[in-house]
Amino acid sequence: MKIIHTADLHIDSKMETHLDSLKAKERKNELLLSFKRLVEYAKTNDVKAIIIAGDMFDKARVSIKTREFIVGLIREYSNIDFIYVSGNHDEDLIISEFDDVPSNLYTFNSKWQTITYDDVDITAIVYNEASKTYMYDTLSLDSKKPNIVVIHGPIEGEDAINLNLLKDKNINYLALGHIHKYIKGSLDDKGIYVYPGCLEGRGFDEIGPKGFVEIEVKNGEIKSNFHKFARRELHNIEVDITNLDNWIDIRKTISLKLNGIPSTDMVKITLVGKYNIDLIKQNELLLDSLNDEYFFAKVEDKSKLNVNPKDFENDVSLKGEFIRNVLASNLTDDEKNSVIEYGIKALLKEEI
Repeated sequence: MKIIHTADLHIDSKMETHLDSLKAKERKNELLLSFKRLVEYAKTNDVKAIIIAGDMFDKARVSIKTREFIVGLIREYSNIDFIYVSGNHDEDLIISEFDDVPSNLYTFNSKWQTITYDDVDITAIVYNEASKTYMYDTLSLDSKKPNIVVIHGPIEGEDAINLNLLKDKNINYLALGHIHKYIKGSLDDKGIYVYPGCLEGRGFDEIGPKGFVEIEVKNGEIKSNFHKFARRELHNIEVDITNLDNWIDIRKTISLKLNGIPSTDMVKITLVGKYNIDLIKQNELLLDSLNDEYFFAKVEDKSKLNVNPKDFENDVSLKGEFIRNVLASNLTDDEKNSVIEYGIKALLKEEI
C-alpha cells in the first residue's frame, strides 16, 4: 500500500511579501496547482491515501473558489482517501460542514480517531490546548499492525509535542506537520518521526528542496522516501565581494554562484565581505539584471566598507576631508558606510 505524507501547503496565501501583484497572483495559483499535481501523481502511482498533516490552508476561512477547487478535486479522485488533520493556521476551518462533503475526505477533531486498512492503521488527532493535556494517555494502537500517527505541531518550544511521551506506543511512522523543511528522526526502537516540509516554498526563510514523502507499507513494514516536487525552489546565495574592483566583477561572481539554478526559480543574493572605497556596486542594476534571468530575485547588501582612517590622515583632497568628517561623527558604522558610499558617488557625479 502506498501513502503520501504532505503538510503545510498554505493554500490561499497572499504571497505579497516579496512579489509584485502579478507574480503574487501567479505564485498563489501555483500553490493550488501543486496540490493538483500531487493528486495526479498519487493516481498515476497507485497511491491509496494522501495524509495532509495540517495547514493545508493559510487561514481558517478560504475563498469560495479555492474551497470549490479543493473539494471538487477530492471528489474527482474518489479512489484516493484524503486524511486531513487541521493545523494551527486552519484549525477553525470546519471542512466537514461544507455542503456535499466527499466520502473520501476524512477529518479529525481533538480526540483520537483511527482509519483502518488491511495493511495499516492511520490514527490522528487535532493538536490544541485541549488535546495536548490528555492525548498521550488516550492513544491506543493495535500492536499487531503497522501504525501511522498524524499530528500537526512543533517538537521544540513551549507548545511542543512531547516525543518522549509518544515512545513505546507502537508508532511506526509519526506523520508530523508544522516545520517547513524535511526532517526525519528516530522516535524509538520501533518507529520514526517525519516532517515532509512544505510542498512549495513561499519566502526566503523556506529555501531548498520542497516536496512530499511517499510511504510504502509492505509485509508489515513501513518505508519512506522524500520526493522533491516544488514548482520553484528558493535559493539564498552569499557572494563575497572582497577585493572585487567593479560591478562587472560582482556580476560575474554572482553568475558563477548561480550556475545550474533554473531560471524558473527564485533567488536572493546576499552581498558580504569588505569592499574598496572606490567600488561602485550598482545594486539596483544588479537587481534588474537578475530579475531578467529569474522568476524573482532579491538583493540584500551586508557588505562593509573597507576604510582605514589612517589612509586619509594626510589626504588634502575634498574626498579625504569628507571621509575624515564622516568617520569622526557619531553615526553608527552602518550609517557611516552608507554616507561615505553616497558621498563618493556624488563626488564622482554618479546617480544616487
